[in-house]
Amino acid sequence: MWCKTKYLLILPGLFLSLAAGAQRRPANDAGITFEVTDSLRNPLQYATVALKAVPDAGKPPYAATTDAAGKCGFALPAGSYEVTVSYIGYATQRTTLAVPSGSAIYRVVRLRAVSTEIRDVVITATEVRGPVSAVHIGREAMQHLQPSSFEDLLELLPGGRASDPAFSASNHIRLREAASSDADYATSSLGVSFVMDGRPLSNDAAMQYGGSLSSGMTSDNGVPVSLNAGIDMRTLPTDEIASVEIVQGIPSVEYGDLTSGLVKIKRKEGGRNLEARFKADLKSQLLYVGKGFEWGGKADLLTMNVGANYLDARADPRNTRQNYRRMTGSWRMKKRWETASDYRYTLGGSIDYTGSFDRIKSDKDIDEGVSGRPLERYKASYNSLSAALNFSAAAKEQSAFFRSFDLSASVDADFDITDRWKYMIASANVPIRTALEEGVCDAEILPSRYEATLRVESKPFYAFAKAMALFAANTRSTRSTLRAGAEWSMAKNYGGGLLYDITRPITELMSTRPRRYDALPALHRLSAFVEDNTVIRAGKWRIEAMAGLRATAMANLGSRYALQGKIYLDPRLNLSVSLPAFEVAGDPMRLTLSGGTGWHTKTPTLDQLFPDPVYFDYTQLNYFPEDPELRRINLIVYKYDPTNYGLLAARNFKWEVRGRAEWAGFRLSLGYFREDMTSGFRTSSRPLAFTFRDYDETAIDASALTGPPSLEGLPYEEKKRLALAGCTTNGSRTLKQGVEFTFSTPRIRPLATKLIVSGAYFRTDYENSEPQYISTSVVVTGGEPYPYIGLYDKEDSFYNELCNTNFLFDTQIPRLGMIFSTSFQCQWFTGRKRQWTDPRPASYLDTDLREHPFTDESAADGILQHMIKDDVSDIAYLYDLTPFSMYVNLKLSKRLYRDRLTVAVFVNRLFDYSPSYINVSGGRTRRYSDPYFGMEVNFKL
Repeated sequence: MWCKTKYLLILPGLFLSLAAGAQRRPANDAGITFEVTDSLRNPLQYATVALKAVPDAGKPPYAATTDAAGKCGFALPAGSYEVTVSYIGYATQRTTLAVPSGSAIYRVVRLRAVSTEIRDVVITATEVRGPVSAVHIGREAMQHLQPSSFEDLLELLPGGRASDPAFSASNHIRLREAASSDADYATSSLGVSFVMDGRPLSNDAAMQYGGSLSSGMTSDNGVPVSLNAGIDMRTLPTDEIASVEIVQGIPSVEYGDLTSGLVKIKRKEGGRNLEARFKADLKSQLLYVGKGFEWGGKADLLTMNVGANYLDARADPRNTRQNYRRMTGSWRMKKRWETASDYRYTLGGSIDYTGSFDRIKSDKDIDEGVSGRPLERYKASYNSLSAALNFSAAAKEQSAFFRSFDLSASVDADFDITDRWKYMIASANVPIRTALEEGVCDAEILPSRYEATLRVESKPFYAFAKAMALFAANTRSTRSTLRAGAEWSMAKNYGGGLLYDITRPITELMSTRPRRYDALPALHRLSAFVEDNTVIRAGKWRIEAMAGLRATAMANLGSRYALQGKIYLDPRLNLSVSLPAFEVAGDPMRLTLSGGTGWHTKTPTLDQLFPDPVYFDYTQLNYFPEDPELRRINLIVYKYDPTNYGLLAARNFKWEVRGRAEWAGFRLSLGYFREDMTSGFRTSSRPLAFTFRDYDETAIDASALTGPPSLEGLPYEEKKRLALAGCTTNGSRTLKQGVEFTFSTPRIRPLATKLIVSGAYFRTDYENSEPQYISTSVVVTGGEPYPYIGLYDKEDSFYNELCNTNFLFDTQIPRLGMIFSTSFQCQWFTGRKRQWTDPRPASYLDTDLREHPFTDESAADGILQHMIKDDVSDIAYLYDLTPFSMYVNLKLSKRLYRDRLTVAVFVNRLFDYSPSYINVSGGRTRRYSDPYFGMEVNFKL
């Protein structure tokens, strides 16, 4: 690799030298030679020497790079020249040189190495100073990390760990959590708000079908859809991002519709560079091109940025349906201007596109029969367009009470369309249910062969508007700012929904019915907020307090909904106290104590408020003789609306305390947090009771039939059945608590290295916060289903915990343009413990939905005792510990050609220590891991 780089470096200098040597020196020209060395007189190879005539008078500039002896030469006409000598890691030297006619000049230029402290590049997340608990990730940290999507940035958070890029499933963010994959606790990820350049990102109106269809409905890229779990981080490339701020604690009341945290993304603005990036790793390739433009001066600056990003990821080359291809494009413009008034004005706008070009998916091995006849085809398209506009007016006078006014608006439209065609071959006569309304009907028999089509149209649309004003008042010892504002948001789906011929389903096991999404009402959310941020200086003490209140309400739901017009108030407080500095061993010690507390609210999604109807089909007559003309299957259909009109918003209460110490370049930050969300969204079961007639097929006289038998006069038995239907409730509790810390040292000059240690201990408790109805699969005498449903106080109760520490050695050698980091990522342990729950129900329902207490007499009853969940082994309640493991990861970047070219590589798990261990069942678990590596090239022109 170094050899190739060396040749790349030599070629431009060689061409320049040959060009210079090939010139025939006129008699009046002067010969000048430069020797470039460092302060120790060591020659600097590849240093750049540029000369420009003063005045230029149309004369061309001259440039060359030094050879191995640090020398380069020119043949120049007489005159005065501005000389610029530069080398990476050294201070650029500029001077003016007079060149007499016909002279021979020899100049030695010594460059001074720039202090590594001055050129320090921050390659990790840094703590945001202030009362709010947050971390900042800058552009340089992202470049060193070499991410493919936003998910890769989470490695930089305390408690984070490097993971291989994974695009075969949706990726959702979990903050401060020993996460569970259970969908009943997905409110943690749904409750993280992403805000990009002031525009909130949302998928609350997404209605794609997921695994509910038996044969595997998928998203636009053949990946199982995950609803009601928040933003999919795969859709967020990082190349246009300038910085990210992740608020894990209590955010400002300016931001709402969240429970777990806030992600603020600020994209690049201005600049004049043309940038390009190509990355390749074991499973994906990425290409990015972007350009910045600037016109005018500071007072009337006009900026424009454009960029495009393409990603092609293949989780498994053998499965074309597990590919993920992403294309994004962005155009942004901002204009600033000043007038004779007392205000400065800014107007900005953006247009963004995200799409999938993996249009047609098929696999010849599974989608074609033996004869080559097509059996299945899958086609998908996904396109997302967004436009945003923002305007601000800021006072020129910093002492003015009114400081600024901001107005922003945005719209987002997604077009997610899936088409499937399948040639169905049935092995037997299969009855299907086609009724869309309640009542008695006959089932239809599917033909043995037919063509089925399925189209899913999801077209979410989002609109957002926000107005905010900022006021300020200062005294000699205080500085106060007051912000107040209001916002409105709308979410609706204009898609056609699930479209197919109900008599020719894509699978005979489909339990859904066609449904149009555009018939659902739009969600409207109104919010207002006010917040005061005051800084008080009392001698050497500094106190900063941020207190605010946010009010949120939903509209357009209908009077039956408890959420309609209900106002949620979120008070939040953050406080920071900086103590007077005191000397320790000759250096000042600075201590800061801070903390915060507050409420956070997340409203339900469109799918949770307006779920699909549930159909229950009971067979009343199943007469199926050999003669198809005499067959009849009679059903009674019940249509149940699982809408929970009492559904409320999820609410989370947080509090935290933190401390920070700084001394002689050493920094230590330590914090404890606790979050308790008792009203998270989950799918709970509602008990239902149905009656139907069970006709006696043996009473049918087959010899007298000329067609299907009539139900008139046919003997039957009235039967009752219990059933459970899922609906969204506020029945999940998520309790988070833990400790986070970061520690860093000053850079050790002889080693050009600093040590950064970060880590966390997380414990997360999960349990249902409302009693749950659970049925049993026991069959009673006569083959009848079990006639009771139990109500249990605790269906599940468990906790997860983890403890991670990352030791990062950050080495930077500016004079070589090289940065490399070695991280030792230690996971001290992870654990899971299932808490004991009462196996007996608190009560139970009979077939008439009458509730009875479950007593000791019930437990002794031969039928009722089956509701006691005694099938859980003792092992299930043991602590499941995964012991210590360590990964060693390496990242390296090298800047070339005066920072115009950067080459970077990364290796995850270059070394690892993951010993086998005895698991909770007494068996041995062996752990294996393989290195994962990639490289990228960045151009900046």
